[in-house]
Amino acid sequence: MRFPNLRYGNPTEFAHYAMGLPLADLARTLRRDERTVRDWLSGKQRVPWWVPEYMRLRQMEQADIRRQMNMTALGPRLGIVRGNVIELAVRRPKKEPQITDLRLDDFDQARIAL
Repeated sequence: MRFPNLRYGNPTEFAHYAMGLPLADLARTLRRDERTVRDWLSGKQRVPWWVPEYMRLRQMEQADIRRQMNMTALGPRLGIVRGNVIELAVRRPKKEPQITDLRLDDFDQARIAL
């Protein structure tokens, strides 16, 4: 517990940890009613001191479990890549093999020697 003498928690910190979680899941995790959690997020009621602390410790614990299991955290989904974003490399034209008279003469002499 970082600040045991504070009566209320930081609402910005709570909003940070609650970001991306559905309200129903967040309320179930905190074992509070959805209306209470909604009031905390909107600023109608003050956030108890233990809520941001619990969310912080929960995030640290999940990160530690992922580290122990050699799992990496999933990054945010950025969207679907469309065809107009991808730039394909330009293919080089294929070079035709250059046949010179010198090569033909060497080949003919090698074939005669056999």
